[in-house]
Amino acid sequence: MPYFRRSEANERGEDQYHGKLGPLTVSDGRSRYSLMDAFVEAGVEAGHPRNPDFNGEKQDGVGLYQLTQRNGMRCSAAVAFLHPALGRPNLKVVTDALATRILFDGPRASGVEIIRHGELQEIHAETEVILSAGAYNSPQLLLLSGIGPASDLAQLMIPVRVDLPVGEGLQDHPIVVMSWHSETEGLLSARSPANVERLQREGRGPLTSNASEAGGFFRTRSDLEAPDIQFHAAPANALIGEEALTRPTSHGVAFGPCVLKPTSRGKLSLRTADPGSKPRIFHNFFAAEEDRRSMIEGVRIGLDIAAQPALRAHIKGPNFVPHSPADTDVWDYVRRYAYTTYHPTSTCAIGPVVDSELKVHGVERLRVVDASVMPSVVRGNTNAPTIMIAETAADLIRSTRSPAPIAA
Repeated sequence: MPYFRRSEANERGEDQYHGKLGPLTVSDGRSRYSLMDAFVEAGVEAGHPRNPDFNGEKQDGVGLYQLTQRNGMRCSAAVAFLHPALGRPNLKVVTDALATRILFDGPRASGVEIIRHGELQEIHAETEVILSAGAYNSPQLLLLSGIGPASDLAQLMIPVRVDLPVGEGLQDHPIVVMSWHSETEGLLSARSPANVERLQREGRGPLTSNASEAGGFFRTRSDLEAPDIQFHAAPANALIGEEALTRPTSHGVAFGPCVLKPTSRGKLSLRTADPGSKPRIFHNFFAAEEDRRSMIEGVRIGLDIAAQPALRAHIKGPNFVPHSPADTDVWDYVRRYAYTTYHPTSTCAIGPVVDSELKVHGVERLRVVDASVMPSVVRGNTNAPTIMIAETAADLIRSTRSPAPIAA
């Protein structure tokens, strides 16, 4: 928490949970569709507490999400941290490049090899190499460099530098979304000339929407120490079977559960030794009965919320929903329509792959700093925790490079 408070500039101000002086702007949403207010009210009617701050004292309940936005536009890590530093003389950003492997001088990481505009180039590091390519590409680059399971590397004829379980332990948040038709206006009509002008002039209006404007955190069993289900709700009626990538054809509302703390684990591995080849990603969702049970009960929570008066006033019929709340129908729906929430973690985990200072075991001057180092997926969205990992790493790197004190 202290590391994120250092990063955060929350428009609500500073308290024990939030900061106000950091580079990362956090704000309340500037798009308030009535469908999202109705979702929150329906959640309260279903017996769930109203929660104005999911990152505050308690996580449980329903409410509207705060966003990493600045003046209605996404305040990404690049916007908050990288762009203000672009003028520094000790920073050079290289784009249109593919990292192919880590270079070594004996046991020491000495740089990276890249392909840029069709040419193979080497970039050398004076102090250390920091790998921040994410939970998919960081393990891929380690594997291409001979750091990973020896048996897997041998099959691809990659010389083994260090035998480590790189790529193993993959976790993500599986989600399934249900949707209903509505005559209440939603995101379908957001892209109008008037809304474009309002976005550009005021930084407000429907085009500032993050889609999942509302949601909630729920416990599917009373004996759980924390929520095991998170909901994302959107004022849209997308074709859920295509992961919300298809343009909706009617107004509607969509929401559904994702499993927050799955016990199932997957694996990332190489298909070939070609750096341009995409890795094999096996999520292994719902391998554990506990995860299946959480998802089924989460769907039932969603069906119950949809049945409350606040939402019934807006819903005009089902779009994508299970045939019934029965286990068999819910599980059939989950099997057909569940997909990733795009929160991959744990493929270079602290302990098996890196130490507590994020240094890769068995080599020198090589760290991994991204979501791949999480021992297990966090109980919520991964953006803020990844920024906290980066803030922690920044302190670790500074302390390593600080000159040793002179003995008296």
